[in-house]
Amino acid sequence: MTQHGFARDRTFGWSACEKTSCTLDLTDDATSRERFPFAFRLAVTYAVDDVHLDVRFEITNSGDETLPASLGGHPAFNWPLLPGLRKEAYGIHFSNEETAPIRRLSGGLLREKPEPTPIAGKYLALSEQLFTDDAVILDRPASTGIRYAADRGPTIGLQWQGFRELGIWSKPDGAPFLCLEPWRGFASPLDFDGEFSDKPGVMKIAPGKTEILGYRISVG
Repeated sequence: MTQHGFARDRTFGWSACEKTSCTLDLTDDATSRERFPFAFRLAVTYAVDDVHLDVRFEITNSGDETLPASLGGHPAFNWPLLPGLRKEAYGIHFSNEETAPIRRLSGGLLREKPEPTPIAGKYLALSEQLFTDDAVILDRPASTGIRYAADRGPTIGLQWQGFRELGIWSKPDGAPFLCLEPWRGFASPLDFDGEFSDKPGVMKIAPGKTEILGYRISVG
């Protein structure tokens, strides 16, 4: 598979389309089975109101064998949110204290050993240098919600359900965005050499069952 899997490169079909919500779906076919030889249906629902975007993922195993799967969000936000404000004025506030080590990547693969967290209690100070070693990966976050903000201007809230990891990423070269990414599954460890179904972090969905994940973005 290419980086981040195959679903993002496919055209989804319309399942529902309302004034403030829509559902799109993707099912396995001959093309998908060339890369991912499993039966599935992935339905994604988006719903908006004045200050929220709700995104819901339903992964159904439509086959007769266990479905191994990974899925992640990739929402990106302006950084800075308020034009003219320094990037270093921003930080991420976690709903709970985050004391566990973080993970980092080398060449797109997960480094073998965890690293000390840059999070001080419930707060992560942001800077471009933070991403010199690629994403900050929380593979066992204590929080299920964060707030991205400075001491003035707009704020972004993110809450998630069903996701077990969190990736925080930007490019350390002046990129004007910050990605806050709920994940279920992550990159292969550097020393991993085995079946996809045995990869750490992969969901295993029984035949006929559905796994539901979601996140809410709030603008304040």
